Amino acid sequence: MDYYAQGSLVAAVVALAIAVYLRAFAGGDREARAFSDLSLVIFLWCFPEFLWKTLSSDFWHNVSLAGVMFLPPFALRYSGAAVRTRPRWFRAVFTAGIWVSSAFAATLFYEPLLVSPWWNAAALVYFYPYLVASLYIIRRHGFHATHTAVERKKFQFLVIGGGIATAVAPLNFLPGTGVYFPPLAGFAVLVFFFFVATGILHLHFFELPDIVGRGILLVIQIFAFAVVFGALEVASGRKFWFPLAGVFLISIFLLTFYPVLMRKLGAISSDLLVRRSREVQSVLSGFARRLPESQSLPEIARNVEEALSRVPFVEKASLWIRPEAGTDEGYGTLPVRPEEYLRAFSRFSNRYPVLRVMEHGGSRAADVSIWDDSFDASIPVFLRGNLVAVVLFHWKEKGPSIREMELLFPFLDGIGLAVENLRQQERIKRREHFATIGELAAGLAHEVRTPVGAIKGAAQFLRRDARAGDREFLDIIVEEADRLNGVVTEFLEYARPSGREPRTLSLQEPVEKAMSRLLRERSASMKGVRRHVLVHEPAPRVNADPAEIERVVYNLLTNAVEAMPHGGDLAVRVNSDGGYARIVVEDTGLGISEADRGNLFRPFFTTRERGVGMGLAICRRIAEENGGSVSAESTRGKGSRFVVKLPEA
Repeated sequence: MDYYAQGSLVAAVVALAIAVYLRAFAGGDREARAFSDLSLVIFLWCFPEFLWKTLSSDFWHNVSLAGVMFLPPFALRYSGAAVRTRPRWFRAVFTAGIWVSSAFAATLFYEPLLVSPWWNAAALVYFYPYLVASLYIIRRHGFHATHTAVERKKFQFLVIGGGIATAVAPLNFLPGTGVYFPPLAGFAVLVFFFFVATGILHLHFFELPDIVGRGILLVIQIFAFAVVFGALEVASGRKFWFPLAGVFLISIFLLTFYPVLMRKLGAISSDLLVRRSREVQSVLSGFARRLPESQSLPEIARNVEEALSRVPFVEKASLWIRPEAGTDEGYGTLPVRPEEYLRAFSRFSNRYPVLRVMEHGGSRAADVSIWDDSFDASIPVFLRGNLVAVVLFHWKEKGPSIREMELLFPFLDGIGLAVENLRQQERIKRREHFATIGELAAGLAHEVRTPVGAIKGAAQFLRRDARAGDREFLDIIVEEADRLNGVVTEFLEYARPSGREPRTLSLQEPVEKAMSRLLRERSASMKGVRRHVLVHEPAPRVNADPAEIERVVYNLLTNAVEAMPHGGDLAVRVNSDGGYARIVVEDTGLGISEADRGNLFRPFFTTRERGVGMGLAICRRIAEENGGSVSAESTRGKGSRFVVKLPEA
């Protein structure tokens, strides 16, 4: 077997491996599918070429030429898949290429035309315009249309590497024109295809350090396997015990030593090729030990921002910590709402599943208009699938490579654990606080209710023999005793630990029960009130105590009705939003003044003459105990809107 045949076989095997690899691991990625098809065309060119050289069969020669003639349209197809926006002429030129390639393949059955130098010259004339058009699409609609550093490096690599492959690949036709040229085209195209296939799934391989590093690793691996195979061949007297003994022994070597070899070589190449890697790791390691000891969210933020400011390629870093209902209000500022950020990051992750750094602006940000120009990129921090924080970065003039950004991930992952540990401590303190208040409230209730009951009983007894003028004062005593007893009951309800019995339920159930109770107990107040209940189908489900959720809804409905003494519209909506179930209660009543809105959820605060002021405080406590929140919006004279959010089951 000559070197030409060996080269064709190696190229065919690698091209087929690339095609299968991309189909198996790239999912529905359009670019990966297009490159997989292009690799398959390479296989259909190189493997028949190997059979032709090995078997000296003209049939396989013709099949090989037929395969190579389909390279131009499929190269164009990959270029169109790699960019966001194709040129208008793309589809027509691709379709024309398929027909021209089919016509060339059909002429292979006419031998006089096939052996003519003009056939090879025509093939060259057909090849180059299509390959140049492919490079034009990459450069014009990829490199120049992209503002993000990673994609620009990718398209830059495709332009340079594709240009070399374009110059070399058609040289296989030169022998047919009478000009001898060494069979290097297959090897050149093969190397280029290997790097592109790797880079499609791992974008950082398009950066120069990774290209050089991966090339060095390939050379070392090939040399190591050649040495092992040669040593085995020499040790066995250049004769193996059975025909596949060499393959068998090499396989044992790969399974035994390959993982160790790759880890060692990867560590060496990382130290050599990733700038300042040891410096970054040493800077962050000290601060990483301080994170779990932080006593507050601002302290966590200070440690993170100080640590990142010492990283060589970071100009400025800012930490935003997501608020947690019932625990804290978070920390810092995010340029957009968390829901918008998560949607943008979801689109980003679908296109680049191996990357965690989202650049602001350009095609990779998904929503260019939502980003604050003062930051170049952001890295979200998740814990058990939930967004905990976002770190915003402004890079120095020479931005980092993706490999350098990846050095930050172990440190940033510690943020989620530090925040969770701090919040867990706050929850424990809060439960202990409420337990203490509950004990005090129970004792206080007993001490208050006993004399109040005696006062009420005495007033009722005296009323029977009292004069008409005195009865009015005795009635006031009884009424105020009942009111004081109600205050004690409400305070107990707020302060004592609840005997919750949570279960998975549809929110439609407590909403309907609360509305029925409102119609039954407040029918007189409902005159002139128009009800609108809208439950999204299917109704969201939550894990909670049904009686508690019913009480929350009933309290909000009661407040809404009392805010509309002359009638109006009462609307209740139940829907889902970003993993949370929402109950929205709106009225067109008197509204709440701006001065009062800040005190709405404080215990004993009320704007009503006879109100206790515990209803909204109890609503907030119940919502927060279930991992949710209650918020209020109001405009004086136009009405109010209360939103209860609970995690969906």
